[in-house]
Amino acid sequence: MTTVGTTVWRPFHDEPLFVPELLHGPGAVPGRLWDQIIGFLTRVAEVRRAPLHTCTAFNALHFGFDLDTHGYRAEVLAPDLFVQVCAEQQQRPVLPVGTFLHIDRGGRRSLLAEVVARYGADPAVDDDGWAPASLSGGPPGQEEPGGARTGVERIILDVEAFGAPLTTAEYIELDRLRRRGSVLDARGHLTGPVHYPAGTGGRDDVALYAAHLLGPGRPLLLGGPLGGLLTDPGDEQVLTAAVHQALDTIDRLLDAAGALRRWHGYTINQDRFERRRRDGWPGLGAAVVDDVIATLRRAGPQPRYTGVWPLLASRTNVDSADADPLELAGAADVVVHTNLVAADLAAAATDGLLPGGVHLRVDDVWQAGGLWRSAREPVPSAVLATDPRTPLGLGHQPGVPDGPEPAQPGSGPSSGGRQPAPSDPPAAHGVPAGEEDVAAERDTPGEADASAEEQGEDLSGLVVVRDSLVVYTIALRESHWDAGELPLTGQGADVLADGPLIMQLHHDGEPLQDTEQIQQISRDGTVLTGISWPWSFYPGIKVTVAIARNATRISATTTLLDHPLPYGDQYRWDANAAILAAAIGAEQPPAEPAAPPEHQTPLPAGTPERYRGVPQLRGLIIAALRRHGTLGAFGARRLTGPQLLAALFGPDLVAPPLMWEVIYTCDRLVDAGKLTKEPGTGSPDQPASGGPDVFVWWPDDNARRGAHQHTARADVLAGRIREHWVPPFLRLLPTGHQASDAARNAYTEWVLKVYGPDADTTLPAGYTFVRGQLRGSGESAGLLHLAANPHHHPA
Repeated sequence: MTTVGTTVWRPFHDEPLFVPELLHGPGAVPGRLWDQIIGFLTRVAEVRRAPLHTCTAFNALHFGFDLDTHGYRAEVLAPDLFVQVCAEQQQRPVLPVGTFLHIDRGGRRSLLAEVVARYGADPAVDDDGWAPASLSGGPPGQEEPGGARTGVERIILDVEAFGAPLTTAEYIELDRLRRRGSVLDARGHLTGPVHYPAGTGGRDDVALYAAHLLGPGRPLLLGGPLGGLLTDPGDEQVLTAAVHQALDTIDRLLDAAGALRRWHGYTINQDRFERRRRDGWPGLGAAVVDDVIATLRRAGPQPRYTGVWPLLASRTNVDSADADPLELAGAADVVVHTNLVAADLAAAATDGLLPGGVHLRVDDVWQAGGLWRSAREPVPSAVLATDPRTPLGLGHQPGVPDGPEPAQPGSGPSSGGRQPAPSDPPAAHGVPAGEEDVAAERDTPGEADASAEEQGEDLSGLVVVRDSLVVYTIALRESHWDAGELPLTGQGADVLADGPLIMQLHHDGEPLQDTEQIQQISRDGTVLTGISWPWSFYPGIKVTVAIARNATRISATTTLLDHPLPYGDQYRWDANAAILAAAIGAEQPPAEPAAPPEHQTPLPAGTPERYRGVPQLRGLIIAALRRHGTLGAFGARRLTGPQLLAALFGPDLVAPPLMWEVIYTCDRLVDAGKLTKEPGTGSPDQPASGGPDVFVWWPDDNARRGAHQHTARADVLAGRIREHWVPPFLRLLPTGHQASDAARNAYTEWVLKVYGPDADTTLPAGYTFVRGQLRGSGESAGLLHLAANPHHHPA
């Protein structure tokens, strides 16, 4: 028996490594078991030619990838249950990564294979890699009546997944299939049209493989250890939650493997990556990959979208006598490697820009082996602030999300976080009676006291919330930039606290030094002094300022434009064009027409107008969450309303009405899908209250969805998992041994229970059957009884 954490797991020799802890999430996996699972998957990634995907890692743990034979054992997996692919099939169903196939030619089984990678192969992508923008991040293929779609895919198979190397007969069959071209192309890939049923996105292999396991792959699934870990594997809801949670846990374990590198579900060995980066492959040198990367980063007047696979395919010759690195499963290794090289380049860019002011990011990780977007500056803040390795699908959805937070393709409001504002604030929040009815009053600059307005400063967007909060936007003059000053409005000067002050600056779209983000400043009458403005500021740039009564901290931010001003690419932020033109000696722009009244976003039904919040605070609130929020799982950042008030205006400010304006503004951000809201957990100081609600910012919609699904699965699986349980499994016997009658009878009983009365109950030759049992209950002694040498008769 294997001692957990000391040796690499051997399927069919040791107890299953697919254990109950996988169904509770990565946090439930103890350290030694964690190390053993990661150690095994790392070894699988080392010996396999193709990258290890989350789905194939699930297979390796669940179906037992044998490191000695470099494959699965077909004799225990019933290949008749695999998906059959025929030469006559013109349009195939979706075959997600992880699917076991048998490929038939002329009505007889010819090859067994596992899908190890899958990419879009839309014919609209040119041979030089150019792709129409609308293809990047869009749904695959063309829509048909009823909502179904048909697209073209390249499916990369591992024909050695059931034992390497191939036998002579298998190699001959593979060669015939490649030459015929009716099933496999010349490189041994399964290419052609694929049918996507209505309601399926067609891109998420993990979700698609889970659906496959719960559908046509269910007999295979229940024959493995997962079914034996559940008290009722026939419960559809429980089985579904278990499959998804196991896949999610395995994905998180792969993320934590220090010897592995990941690329959106795919995993390769770090040492192999470095070796390939240095030496390349036979038939494809490292310099060729560098040439591909140089093509990906080319930028033109408009954003350019370039596919990885066509660039690689055009640089290798399938008909050459030399080795073809893009044939069979090795193609996936080259594609993932190339994407990682591009990702490393993009991630290391200074302030997000490569030399020449080019921003490179992946926009679609599925189509054409990966579509990369190259664009010249200026780059919208929401794009520049998002990790360039995170696909945004900007080609298909060119609109840039407003606000500093990134958005994912198809992201939308979070229904789980939408809660209408209460009819009255709960008393537990500490709002004094009578002060909860705080209406926002919108004043105009003409009504302000003597200060910046009387001095002729350009002011706009002045908002006064009773006497608690002042928000205004001011265009800085060159004298302000040189002197390090910020003029105050009359209302701002009236409410600001005396003494030393702190300014928190958010320069939209530009990373700042810590000393620029948080600055200690002073006040001289109606002017704030001692400010160090960033070097990218210029005359006329507009700064939005928020000041709360008696606060020692003020918040300020700029606004990045979708396109630069007409005076040069460096003028990327909203500004007073007249002030800027005068400062740089440019022609004065024509007078701008009066701006139309700002459109008010409708409130949720039944929500009083007084709960609208302050729209001008939204960007500042999201910036505060990203900067000060408590880090949680999936990259979430959390703060309560009182904590946000402190982050915006300082920890010493006590202003319940203003705190409620912040909370109402957060509620409207929840309505818009920008944040989610969680009920408070309470505290010993307030035993009768759940405490203030918690507002959560997510780095992307996938993170938000993953966190929600994890909680829902835990509720479904509670009490349905056999804890500390070793599920039934087949164990290899020593040479010359055979299973006892007791083992055969136990296997028959188990098969009939799992598969039904028509199942084949013959125990595979060379194996015995081990019943399910509590972990550590002494199964070795029972095994000796079940696996007897036919020439030895115990007393």
